[in-house]
Amino acid sequence: KSKDTIAMIFQVITMDRRLITIAERVYSNADLETPIAPSDTAVKFVDFLEQCRKDWGYAKDVYIDSADQATMTELKKYKRIHGCLFNFWDAYKKLGILDRIKLQLGWIQQESYLVVDTCTNHLSELDRYSWKEDKDEPEDRNDHTINAGQYAWIPYKNMIGFEEDDRN
Repeated sequence: KSKDTIAMIFQVITMDRRLITIAERVYSNADLETPIAPSDTAVKFVDFLEQCRKDWGYAKDVYIDSADQATMTELKKYKRIHGCLFNFWDAYKKLGILDRIKLQLGWIQQESYLVVDTCTNHLSELDRYSWKEDKDEPEDRNDHTINAGQYAWIPYKNMIGFEEDDRN
């Protein structure tokens, strides 16, 4: 009954530089009779990706929280045993959380960060995401889909939003 939450996000970047979160799937072990193990997560994740591929198109590269090596191991094992179209990569976390938040806030201001209304978990987290009262850093909660989305867009951040023109 741990509070482990498994968040899966599917996003697209449009030709006009908008990032749109178009699908999500979230599981909380605290809410489940039988907790989800990393091997279960691999099956559920590939199922989610296959559904998104059918609904929205193929996304070859998939980014997994690098702190979750158990799930990464299970995904690579799944790929070896069953074969699948997706490449699983450790998320790039050298872009700090404050820099990620700053980018997202800028994109939201530019209307370049959008979320479809069926992604209710992500929308809820965006509404509840908050800062620690005693430190200039975000709380470590209400952020599962936010982090999943960030891991997905970090490699493509230069393709999102509009840079300000500094030639005044």
